[in-house]
Amino acid sequence: MTADFPLHLIPLLPFIGAAIALLIGRRLGNSIITLVCCGSVAGAFVVALKGFLTLEGDLSPTTALVGKFFDAPWMKAGDLNVAAGLTMDHLAAILCLVVTGVGLLIHIYSTAYMEHDERYTRFFAFLNLFTGSMLVLVLGDSLPVTFVGWEGVGLCSYLLIGFWLDKDANALAGRKAFVVNRIGDFGFLLAMFIIFSKTGTLKYSELPKYATELHAVAWLGMPAAYFIGLLVLLGATGKSAQIPLYVWLPDAMAGPTPVSALIHAATMVTAGVYVVARMHFVFELAPVTLAVVACIGAATALFAAIIGIAQRDLKKVLAYSTISQLGFMFVAVGSYLGGTQTSNYEAGIFHLVTHAFFKAGLFLAAGSVMHGLANEGDIMRMGGLKKWMPQTRWTFLIYCLAISGIFPFAGFWSKDAILGGLIDARWPTSGPPTNGIEHFFFTSAGNGEYFVNLGHWLYPVMLIAAGCTAFYMFRLYFLVFEG
Repeated sequence: MTADFPLHLIPLLPFIGAAIALLIGRRLGNSIITLVCCGSVAGAFVVALKGFLTLEGDLSPTTALVGKFFDAPWMKAGDLNVAAGLTMDHLAAILCLVVTGVGLLIHIYSTAYMEHDERYTRFFAFLNLFTGSMLVLVLGDSLPVTFVGWEGVGLCSYLLIGFWLDKDANALAGRKAFVVNRIGDFGFLLAMFIIFSKTGTLKYSELPKYATELHAVAWLGMPAAYFIGLLVLLGATGKSAQIPLYVWLPDAMAGPTPVSALIHAATMVTAGVYVVARMHFVFELAPVTLAVVACIGAATALFAAIIGIAQRDLKKVLAYSTISQLGFMFVAVGSYLGGTQTSNYEAGIFHLVTHAFFKAGLFLAAGSVMHGLANEGDIMRMGGLKKWMPQTRWTFLIYCLAISGIFPFAGFWSKDAILGGLIDARWPTSGPPTNGIEHFFFTSAGNGEYFVNLGHWLYPVMLIAAGCTAFYMFRLYFLVFEG
């Protein structure tokens, strides 16, 4: 079931705000630009909320709202005919509310944080452009439309991370983010090429019709879905900073703190998780690719959590925390449950939403601390700030409890859903390769089929990662506010 809805307004409003700020921002002044840029994101939130409530009128999982930027064909070449179409299903609706809602709060925070900056209007133009690009990525009804938003957030990350371009470290960090993401983009493009060559379409809604073509053996005795899944995963590791393409995210701390909050919480780094969830149908045609997703996520979650324990810079701790939490999301979207419920990606999206709020709060609280200490970021030179910043202290403590998975805060429920799904996960295989070890790695389904018990081995890894998260977050809290 589909229904027409003016979805184009959701990304268009931030784009209009960005255009006004870039073209005539200096003439209008900071106050007017504040109203325009914050108001445009607020308007996008209202439209997204209206779309969400419209969807809630019909809870069918197949319900979707559709719209387009313009009626004429957007991309036409040979057999390729792509419209600039948009769609909002329940998955996209949740992401739209997160991007516009959390993004609006970060915009409001930025009005005070950046009020003395000479390039105030340009900063808000880039923030709006970032928000609009992420909304295009989320709402795109086909891979090419998604790719436009995908490239847009990559460009905006370069502009915002290196915003204070008079500092060499900032400019270098922006370039590093841009180059590393191009590696992932190459994988995304190759995946699109294979999909079109096998199906003749790039629309998400039409791909299930071509399950036979995608599942047929293509190369090296493997189905096309296998190669598509791995290439999409390559793109996702770049955007969502997973091993081995995580190296750009810690350096992204060079930008203004509101940029860190926007990148780490509501926009860019969640794009990879979203695309894997959006393409889950293709991944399920070759479940081994989901096992790879889960393994990379688990390795990243533990690896980044251990690194976070040793960091001295306030924002670097939060950066490695983001990488680790993204690993949790990848484990969730990669957990294959088998049977009628083949995926646990709902838990991954749940953690994406909860993480957006407490991670944005942690970064904004960190910005408050650094603003009050003349941009000092070394936590070993801090201590006892609860006396001077009581409100920041209490908010930071609440966010620490949430990200650490302490009951009854949101992080507890989302991490519990991920770990619960992981212990039940089972990836189908043709059978154990060696006799005698099937009891450790494989479970027989009783009909000649076997399932890999990978979840049993990843579960303790994720428990250790969760414990490390609680340790380094409270280490951070006590060094900064107790001391």
